[in-house]
Amino acid sequence: MTTEADEQQAVEHVVSRLLERFPSLSEDHVHAIVDEEHHRFDGRPVRDFVPVLVEREARKRLKAEAKGVDVEPDAAALAAADEVRRPDGAEVDPMERARRREVDGSDFLFGDLGGRAS
Repeated sequence: MTTEADEQQAVEHVVSRLLERFPSLSEDHVHAIVDEEHHRFDGRPVRDFVPVLVEREARKRLKAEAKGVDVEPDAAALAAADEVRRPDGAEVDPMERARRREVDGSDFLFGDLGGRAS
């Protein structure tokens, strides 16, 4: 179950990811779009997937406004993220790499269910 603080933190991460993806748009504008989408879910009892839904809808709106400036994650950064080792020097297992990609937004969900532009 998601707490209100967890949800707000996740929504702030949504803003950060969208600012990276749409650098031509102002931070205030991205915040406004995300806030509008977030408030659409006010009063809804199940909150676990709200940040995912907010990001999907906000990304659609921002993409329509910023045609041609959609920035995909840097391939070198994604490759470097896959080479992360644990503090003891051992390689990180493939599932851990997948979890890390989910967390940093580079591979939003398994099967690319909304994490990348189509």
